[in-house]
Amino acid sequence: MANSRPPRLSPSGLQDAPVRRPSGTGRWVMIAGVVTAGLLALAWFDGGEESLHPIAEAVPLPEQEQ
Repeated sequence: MANSRPPRLSPSGLQDAPVRRPSGTGRWVMIAGVVTAGLLALAWFDGGEESLHPIAEAVPLPEQEQ
């Protein structure tokens, strides 16, 4: 007995939906978003600040006249 199902259909009997891929512009927007999110995550993790260090040398001050 021959298979009466058209060859384009999947084994489930439903048509396969084409995979929608982002267009060229959409792809660049997606890449830019991922890079931006990565940089923000790196900045958040790093903190961007250093602890305060005490001054290690004396600072000469001008003498005041009275």
